[in-house]
Amino acid sequence: MSPSPLTIVAQTAIGVSVGATSEHEQQVAKLTKVYPVDRQAKFLELQAEVETLLCHLQALQQVRR
Repeated sequence: MSPSPLTIVAQTAIGVSVGATSEHEQQVAKLTKVYPVDRQAKFLELQAEVETLLCHLQALQQVRR
């Protein structure tokens, strides 16, 4: 069974490969059941932004050490 379009969008938004972890797939499944599409999209955008900021923070912390 191929992943749903929303799963692919979610995986792309946070840089997860198509063979995503079951935890991530469960999170996406919960999201699709509860919230309308526009809110799902906003959540995924924010989640991707948080991941990006965390990566930048970790890189800065490594440079300072």
